[in-house]
Amino acid sequence: MKKAAATAILIGATVLGAGFVWHMVHGISLFACVDYGDKNTNTHSEADIREAVSIARKQFRDFEGCVMTEIHYDEALSREESDTVQRQGFSSLGTGFDDVIYLESTFLTDSPFASDMWNHCKQSGYGWIITHSPENGWEFRTAGYD
Repeated sequence: MKKAAATAILIGATVLGAGFVWHMVHGISLFACVDYGDKNTNTHSEADIREAVSIARKQFRDFEGCVMTEIHYDEALSREESDTVQRQGFSSLGTGFDDVIYLESTFLTDSPFASDMWNHCKQSGYGWIITHSPENGWEFRTAGYD
Protein backbone atom coordinates (compact mmCIF):
# COMPACT_ATOMS: atom_id res chain seq x y z
CA MET A 1 0.00 0.00 0.00
CA LYS A 2 2.76 2.46 0.93
CA LYS A 3 4.65 1.56 -2.23
CA ALA A 4 1.58 2.31 -4.40
CA ALA A 5 1.06 5.68 -2.71
CA ALA A 6 4.72 6.60 -3.15
CA THR A 7 4.53 5.59 -6.83
CA ALA A 8 1.41 7.72 -7.34
CA ILE A 9 3.09 10.73 -5.73
CA LEU A 10 6.19 10.24 -7.86
CA ILE A 11 4.12 10.03 -11.05
CA GLY A 12 2.15 13.15 -10.08
CA ALA A 13 5.31 15.10 -9.34
CA THR A 14 6.82 13.98 -12.65
CA VAL A 15 3.75 15.14 -14.61
CA LEU A 16 3.74 18.52 -12.87
CA GLY A 17 7.48 18.88 -13.41
CA ALA A 18 7.15 18.03 -17.09
CA GLY A 19 4.32 20.57 -17.41
CA PHE A 20 6.46 23.25 -15.82
CA VAL A 21 9.41 22.49 -18.12
CA TRP A 22 7.10 22.51 -21.18
CA HIS A 23 5.68 25.85 -20.04
CA MET A 24 9.14 27.37 -19.62
CA VAL A 25 10.36 26.11 -22.99
CA HIS A 26 7.26 26.69 -25.14
CA GLY A 27 5.37 29.47 -23.33
CA ILE A 28 2.19 27.41 -23.39
CA SER A 29 0.72 26.10 -20.22
CA LEU A 30 -0.21 22.45 -20.55
CA PHE A 31 -2.90 23.28 -18.04
CA ALA A 32 -4.36 26.16 -20.09
CA CYS A 33 -8.13 26.17 -20.32
CA VAL A 34 -9.27 24.99 -23.77
CA ASP A 35 -12.93 25.49 -24.72
CA TYR A 36 -14.08 23.54 -27.77
CA GLY A 37 -17.52 25.16 -27.80
CA ASP A 38 -20.88 23.40 -27.70
CA LYS A 39 -20.54 20.00 -29.36
CA ASN A 40 -24.29 19.98 -30.10
CA THR A 41 -24.28 23.21 -32.11
CA ASN A 42 -20.74 23.52 -33.51
CA THR A 43 -20.45 23.54 -37.28
CA HIS A 44 -16.93 22.12 -36.97
CA SER A 45 -16.00 18.72 -35.61
CA GLU A 46 -14.10 18.45 -32.35
CA ALA A 47 -11.19 16.95 -34.29
CA ASP A 48 -11.03 20.00 -36.59
CA ILE A 49 -11.20 22.38 -33.62
CA ARG A 50 -8.47 20.43 -31.81
CA GLU A 51 -6.24 20.68 -34.89
CA ALA A 52 -6.91 24.44 -35.14
CA VAL A 53 -6.05 24.88 -31.44
CA SER A 54 -2.83 22.94 -31.98
CA ILE A 55 -1.91 25.16 -34.93
CA ALA A 56 -2.58 28.35 -32.91
CA ARG A 57 -0.54 27.03 -30.00
CA LYS A 58 2.40 26.32 -32.34
CA GLN A 59 2.19 29.88 -33.69
CA PHE A 60 2.05 31.22 -30.14
CA ARG A 61 5.51 29.80 -29.45
CA ASP A 62 6.87 32.90 -31.22
CA PHE A 63 5.40 35.11 -28.47
CA GLU A 64 8.60 35.12 -26.45
CA GLY A 65 8.03 35.91 -22.81
CA CYS A 66 4.28 35.14 -22.89
CA VAL A 67 2.14 32.32 -21.52
CA MET A 68 -1.17 31.31 -23.09
CA THR A 69 -3.70 30.66 -20.34
CA GLU A 70 -6.95 30.21 -22.31
CA ILE A 71 -8.05 29.50 -25.86
CA HIS A 72 -11.56 28.92 -27.11
CA TYR A 73 -13.44 28.18 -30.30
CA ASP A 74 -15.74 31.01 -31.41
CA GLU A 75 -18.63 29.47 -33.35
CA ALA A 76 -20.25 32.77 -34.34
CA LEU A 77 -17.09 34.33 -35.80
CA SER A 78 -16.10 31.05 -37.47
CA ARG A 79 -19.53 30.83 -39.11
CA GLU A 80 -19.50 34.51 -40.11
CA GLU A 81 -16.16 34.24 -41.90
CA SER A 82 -17.08 30.89 -43.48
CA ASP A 83 -20.36 32.37 -44.76
CA THR A 84 -18.45 35.26 -46.33
CA VAL A 85 -16.09 32.82 -48.06
CA GLN A 86 -19.00 30.67 -49.33
CA ARG A 87 -21.09 33.65 -50.45
CA GLN A 88 -18.38 35.70 -52.11
CA GLY A 89 -15.70 33.12 -52.81
CA PHE A 90 -13.15 35.33 -51.06
CA SER A 91 -12.67 37.39 -47.94
CA SER A 92 -10.32 39.93 -46.46
CA LEU A 93 -8.11 36.92 -45.65
CA GLY A 94 -7.48 36.11 -49.31
CA THR A 95 -8.62 33.16 -51.39
CA GLY A 96 -7.89 29.47 -51.85
CA PHE A 97 -9.66 28.03 -48.83
CA ASP A 98 -13.11 26.62 -48.16
CA ASP A 99 -13.53 26.86 -44.39
CA VAL A 100 -12.48 28.97 -41.40
CA ILE A 101 -12.08 28.36 -37.68
CA TYR A 102 -11.81 31.38 -35.42
CA LEU A 103 -10.24 31.02 -31.96
CA GLU A 104 -9.82 33.56 -29.19
CA SER A 105 -7.07 33.39 -26.59
CA THR A 106 -5.92 34.98 -23.37
CA PHE A 107 -2.27 35.21 -22.46
CA LEU A 108 0.04 36.79 -19.93
CA THR A 109 2.91 39.01 -21.03
CA ASP A 110 6.37 39.22 -19.58
CA SER A 111 9.60 40.75 -20.79
CA PRO A 112 11.06 40.65 -23.36
CA PHE A 113 7.63 40.52 -25.12
CA ALA A 114 6.66 44.09 -24.48
CA SER A 115 7.73 47.39 -23.05
CA ASP A 116 7.58 47.92 -19.30
CA MET A 117 4.10 49.37 -19.74
CA TRP A 118 2.72 46.01 -21.00
CA ASN A 119 4.92 43.82 -18.82
CA HIS A 120 3.01 41.38 -16.59
CA CYS A 121 -0.34 42.15 -18.25
CA LYS A 122 -3.23 39.89 -19.16
CA GLN A 123 -4.13 40.12 -22.85
CA SER A 124 -7.65 38.94 -23.73
CA GLY A 125 -9.54 38.57 -27.00
CA TYR A 126 -6.50 37.85 -29.17
CA GLY A 127 -7.91 36.14 -32.28
CA TRP A 128 -6.49 33.31 -34.37
CA ILE A 129 -7.81 32.51 -37.84
CA ILE A 130 -7.14 29.02 -39.12
CA THR A 131 -8.25 28.21 -42.67
CA HIS A 132 -8.85 24.97 -44.54
CA SER A 133 -8.16 24.11 -48.15
CA PRO A 134 -8.60 20.73 -49.86
CA GLU A 135 -4.93 20.79 -50.90
CA ASN A 136 -3.33 21.74 -47.58
CA GLY A 137 -5.86 20.94 -44.86
CA TRP A 138 -5.97 23.28 -41.85
CA GLU A 139 -3.30 25.98 -41.66
CA PHE A 140 -2.58 29.25 -39.88
CA ARG A 141 -3.81 32.34 -41.75
CA THR A 142 -3.50 35.32 -39.41
CA ALA A 143 -3.83 36.49 -35.80
CA GLY A 144 -4.37 39.68 -33.85
CA TYR A 145 -6.91 42.02 -32.37
CA ASP A 146 -9.86 43.24 -34.42
